[in-house]
Amino acid sequence: MTDNWSEPRAGTPRRHPAGTSERLHQRLWIIFVAVTLLTAAAFFAIGRLSAGPKAVPDTGADAGFARDMQAHHAQAVEMALLIRDKSGNEEIRAIAYDIATTQQHQNGQMFAWLQDWGLSPSGPTPPMAWMRAGGGTHQGATHTGQGTAEGTMEGMATPDQMQALRNAAGPEADRLFADLMIRHHQGGVAMAGAAVGLAETARVRDFAARILEAQTTEITALQELRATL
Repeated sequence: MTDNWSEPRAGTPRRHPAGTSERLHQRLWIIFVAVTLLTAAAFFAIGRLSAGPKAVPDTGADAGFARDMQAHHAQAVEMALLIRDKSGNEEIRAIAYDIATTQQHQNGQMFAWLQDWGLSPSGPTPPMAWMRAGGGTHQGATHTGQGTAEGTMEGMATPDQMQALRNAAGPEADRLFADLMIRHHQGGVAMAGAAVGLAETARVRDFAARILEAQTTEITALQELRATL
């Protein structure tokens, strides 16, 4: 009996079922496209990381605002903590808590900006120089009449005023805190309004706009509360 099955001759290609070659080709093409897309995405991400954040001038509005507003916020946080520790007025304590937590968090953001830009926390120019260099009046900018001299900041309490707040007690302390914080916020609004108009980067402009809105609202709340003290 003769066996009808035999191995194919050398050099004779095996025959595959119909459509197998086409399906294999499609799979290989899908794999190629996927690898290409992943490679492109990886190179894009590497490019973004190596490019880093946009550099800003050391004496420009972005850096100046980040430095000056940190110092401005630091005093507001100190004032808020002072009154919260001794006030018996729950509304004063609530406002003080909100100011302390919000502005401390914002200070961390502004400090991180300077690190991203490769800039020192302290700049080569006096405080507020970036505002004077811009000239004119910007969105929300209103001068408080306090802290406008060369090298000082809008709305900042003097050392004597800070000591008076430390020494005050009861309703007197609440009234003094409200008066000082209203002026302080007015100075902050002036700085934020200037940054909205002068900053080069969108994140600084947007950040300043949020400060402008929040502190304008808090000024109204403090003024209404002050009338009841």
